[in-house]
Amino acid sequence: MFQIQLRYFQYILSLAIFVGILISSTPLISSCFVGLTLVWLTEMLSGQFDINSDKYYVILILLLLSFSSVSFKNLFSSIEPYESFIIFLVVLMIYFLFQSDVNIFKIGNSIFITVITFLVNGYIVDPFFQENIFYIAYIFLLLLFLKTLATYFNVQFGNFQFFFNFFLIFIVFNGVSTFYDYKTVNIFIGGTSIALFTTFITHVFTKLRFEYEITSKVSNQIYVFDYMFAFVLSLYLVDALNVVNGLF
Repeated sequence: MFQIQLRYFQYILSLAIFVGILISSTPLISSCFVGLTLVWLTEMLSGQFDINSDKYYVILILLLLSFSSVSFKNLFSSIEPYESFIIFLVVLMIYFLFQSDVNIFKIGNSIFITVITFLVNGYIVDPFFQENIFYIAYIFLLLLFLKTLATYFNVQFGNFQFFFNFFLIFIVFNGVSTFYDYKTVNIFIGGTSIALFTTFITHVFTKLRFEYEITSKVSNQIYVFDYMFAFVLSLYLVDALNVVNGLF
């Protein structure tokens, strides 16, 4: 039931991104992307900690820590991103030192997904993302529609799911990018890099879900937003590693 409720939030926030495009509201689109990241983190953490027990506060604190990258950007603009990241890691490690009844596997999984959502949230409010937010939103919504459609018809699973995930990103990214004044070689390299990162990261998320203790059954729709979050994370990695110069 909890996963179903979170899925409603995810689709409502995705619809709000479409509304943000229609009314040309950058703040609305940005807040929806951050909201989708936090909902995804909540869903991942709910598989590690039982939300019906006294461990619900662990999820709440990790959500606040993940959102702190946005807070640092808005409240302490003088702090460099790497400084806020170091502060975040120190606080996160100190916090888990006092969680004696949480095993090392849960700690490792929780730190991993909290760190990447912290980075993605900070990336969403970054000037690069803000300047290209409509371009990214177009690709995001088109991927969401096609991935959801593929899940409904059950065509992306099986032995060729990696090829499907790769070429879905590759075709959509290159197709949308052709409407912009980017060099063809940059579009091709960027699309290939993001498609590779997204496919690999989606596979990692799938492995994490198989290790859940609380979640007994995972529906196919849960992989849709794993894929969407992996796409945004891939954008961050391609930008951070400076794979393509001059694409955006």
